[in-house]
Amino acid sequence: MPQQSGCCFARGCSSTNSDRCVGLDWRQAPVNFNRLGSFRLTLLGLVLSGLTVITAFALPWVTTTAPLVEGLSESLTNVTFTGRELLPLAAAMGWVGLAALAGIIAARGWGRVIVGFVVVAAGLVTAVGATGFGTNPRSLLSATLTGRIGSRDLGGVDLGQWSRTPWWALGLVGGLGLVVSGGLIVARGRTWPGLSRRYERSATAKSAATSGPISALSAWDALDRGEDPTT
Repeated sequence: MPQQSGCCFARGCSSTNSDRCVGLDWRQAPVNFNRLGSFRLTLLGLVLSGLTVITAFALPWVTTTAPLVEGLSESLTNVTFTGRELLPLAAAMGWVGLAALAGIIAARGWGRVIVGFVVVAAGLVTAVGATGFGTNPRSLLSATLTGRIGSRDLGGVDLGQWSRTPWWALGLVGGLGLVVSGGLIVARGRTWPGLSRRYERSATAKSAATSGPISALSAWDALDRGEDPTT
């Protein structure tokens, strides 16, 4: 049973040294380090995963050849595509992961569960997109290149002349990190401490402390004016 200064903080127990407990707050009770550890680990995971996704999708993923002039396959030049150009939606999921930090800190209870599901969905979008490029880059490259030159006819461009970088795998790792972080939020987010409760209590206590004297002064003012303060 956790004890501090002779006081019992566990629910349902009473301390024999009640005079020593005056002025102590339940927030001074020993912290559950398992919950606090998972909370900090999840925050760190969100930061690292979000930054990993943003960085990976900003790097070049593939270089291929494309005509300088639409329909003129004789004038070819090397064109490099970043992950963000190939998969813009998946690239944006890194910012979703970073934005979830504010959601975890501000929300609590079921609000955190909702944030967790959003992070899981963001991670899946990123992981699926990166995996799709890793397993079948030609189709995605063809679609992106078609949009770049503004024609459905690639003018005889040989898509065999392309080289791929390993940065797509880093994007996959970041997406999986978002999935794991979101899963931790869903599973344990409701048990984590809410940072906003302390400020809500302080505001409530301050309001209660000041409402009494103000009401009494108002009553005396009403009596001075010859009014009945009870009406």
